[in-house]
Amino acid sequence: MREATVAVPLARPLLSRRARQRLSGYVYLAPVVVVLGGTIVFPILKAMHMSLYNHVLIRPQEYRFIGLGNYARLLRDETFWLTLWNSLVWVFGSVCVQFLGGFAAALLLHQSFRGRGFVRTVTLLPWIVPGVVVALVWEWLYQPNYGVINDLLFRLGWLKERVAWLSDPALAMPAVIAANVWRGVPFFAIMLLAGLQAIPDEQYEAARVDGASVTQRFVHITLPMLRPIIIVATATRVIWTFNYADLIFVMTSGGPANATQITSTYTLLMAYSNLDFGYAATLSVVLLVIMLVFTVLYLRITRGIESVT
Repeated sequence: MREATVAVPLARPLLSRRARQRLSGYVYLAPVVVVLGGTIVFPILKAMHMSLYNHVLIRPQEYRFIGLGNYARLLRDETFWLTLWNSLVWVFGSVCVQFLGGFAAALLLHQSFRGRGFVRTVTLLPWIVPGVVVALVWEWLYQPNYGVINDLLFRLGWLKERVAWLSDPALAMPAVIAANVWRGVPFFAIMLLAGLQAIPDEQYEAARVDGASVTQRFVHITLPMLRPIIIVATATRVIWTFNYADLIFVMTSGGPANATQITSTYTLLMAYSNLDFGYAATLSVVLLVIMLVFTVLYLRITRGIESVT
């Protein structure tokens, strides 16, 4: 006679299936959180902490908590306001010309011609070269005695005497902007070229059949289709340029007479020349706030434009 089997209920798992799936997602995100926390969040919090102290390395006996004293000092600092204005000129002049030059290059590289692959590769070279190398090359080009620019302009008859491009307060900022434009045009060119290649040819063919001109196709097809890329690329480049200090720091060190001193180079000057890490941290916090405000306003404005169009 067979023995009767008794059904034993299975033990319920400690966590439900949905909870386990959610927990596994958090486990996968943990390395990212640790890396971002260690490389971004912690430095930001440390900078905020340092900005509340009088922290000058060459005067350790004066290290103390001063609260918002560094921020009050910043409001009275005329050099800071000058660097902020220079930063606006630097960013606006660089990004506008970079965008126009990159757009023109993208439209050209989108056309079919012999050697297009080679030209696309050469177009990337200014972006590939390290910023310090670009600064050294352009500093040599601007050299008043043996620089290529002065020599070329002399040969063309456009100059009667040598120009010290980086020593003249009126010419120094346009000179460094020109160097930054040369380096930044490939960024917009590649980004916009990728967007142009993603536009279906059928849209242009349909517009041609309807009798649309080249200008109408550009305005009603190319620009609307490229708008998301333009918004992202422009915002990225503005933030990048606002914080980009290598070029100016190597070419002019902020001179002459602070004519090219932007806020990011001023921060480096305070930290590594004056060794005033408390005030440098204050400048970096202010830079962060300015960029956050710009990003929020820019995204709101562009989102409104997209919803209208």
